[in-house]
Amino acid sequence: MSNSLRDACNALLQRLAVLERPIPATTPLSRLADKLEQSGGNTERRPEKDFDAVASQLQRDLEAGATLNNRQLKDAAWCLWSTTPALSNAPEVLQALLLQFASADSARPFRTLASSFMASYTSEMPGKVETSAMLAKLAGSWGGPWGILHENFQLFDLDVGPKLLAEAVIEQDKAASDILKDAGLGAMNAQSGYAKAVTSALLDRLAVDRDLDHLTRLARIRRYALDSDGKPIYDDLRPNLIEALLRPFKQGKIEKTIRDAFLKVVLALLGDPRLKPGNWAFVPDSLRELVQRWLTEQSLRQFLDIVDRIADDNMWPYRRAFWEGVYDKGLIQEAWVAFGPDGIRLARSVFGSSAEFATLQAEGRQVESGHAVLLLRIGDGVVADWSHNGKCNIWSDGSQRGVPKLFKRAYGSDEIRIHKGTGNYETKSLLSLMHMSSQTYNWQSKVAERLYGMTGIRLQQKDYRYP
Repeated sequence: MSNSLRDACNALLQRLAVLERPIPATTPLSRLADKLEQSGGNTERRPEKDFDAVASQLQRDLEAGATLNNRQLKDAAWCLWSTTPALSNAPEVLQALLLQFASADSARPFRTLASSFMASYTSEMPGKVETSAMLAKLAGSWGGPWGILHENFQLFDLDVGPKLLAEAVIEQDKAASDILKDAGLGAMNAQSGYAKAVTSALLDRLAVDRDLDHLTRLARIRRYALDSDGKPIYDDLRPNLIEALLRPFKQGKIEKTIRDAFLKVVLALLGDPRLKPGNWAFVPDSLRELVQRWLTEQSLRQFLDIVDRIADDNMWPYRRAFWEGVYDKGLIQEAWVAFGPDGIRLARSVFGSSAEFATLQAEGRQVESGHAVLLLRIGDGVVADWSHNGKCNIWSDGSQRGVPKLFKRAYGSDEIRIHKGTGNYETKSLLSLMHMSSQTYNWQSKVAERLYGMTGIRLQQKDYRYP
């Protein structure tokens, strides 16, 4: 064995050894959680009592200048945001109360205040700035598990804490709520405001992260920000979700399987922009246009791939080569497909339930269950190319009456063809052409010439030659 080959094998074995290295049973955060449990410092739960009545009494006492004992301070922590009255709504009461937390002779009021703050946190909560600043100060004074959490993640710095926790989520590949629970925050859950802030920071990071491959990024978005049904855990984070899903694709070509995987998630969130444009109003134009380009390619591929399976036609490879050449030349602005029953069943099995296309409804006896029609917007006109022994129909002027519209849910067969009878039909603005003499590129050259008149771009035979 040569030295170079031996070195390569040794390097491969070392890589495999790293991959097979067992994952540690405990992480720093899980060990911290154990310390929290052992020390009694874990997030405290709000006890069962009439806290509205407690809040009313405490507010009267604080307004009268009373000094609260530790038990009263713990009760006051639960009355800051979730009671009527909420003590944080009165700035003077909140300020007096925070000063008493600062002078308490026990860590317990601080731990209760931290628990209440994290459980109740929202971006709009009154007194969040003052309370978080006091918690940061007390975390340094009392230390313990909460102090370690603040030291590691700047937990109570609302500008930094969610971002640092998001970094931990990425590093450990755990959902925001799970990583907070591992850190001992037992009162936190996936719907808590602080977990939402972490998820928002996480999505913002993923939107600009160039280190993760696309499918890994997609898997993490699904795990961190979507529920088991693929719906957002936080509905108002849809803009962040769309950015995280699509922003990294702004440059470079993407494999079809990757595009389809992302399209499935994006369409489940917002629907097809061709059918539900209102849902996409908040999406930046560049990202909406990206998705529409993907959908155009997918619709073309739906037609080509599905008909490839159901068409018994040795001329089909020439037709596929032609339309792929038209697409590669950049002539296709929009694409839509109408399937008969056979195509619908097959398209659902191949492209999934989220893929959109139209139903082809027979009018007369000239439509078979396996028929499909590819509808294209090219230049100023519209093309309807039928599968099997159907014709290629071209309306050169898309503004004239009777031209089919793309993105309808269903089409009658007569509305997407120009001429029912045998033979070809041609006028200055209309063309209904049989796919004859594919090997000699007869029909292809006629369609290419018509497309040139519609776009000003000339297709050469080399652009669509098969093979």
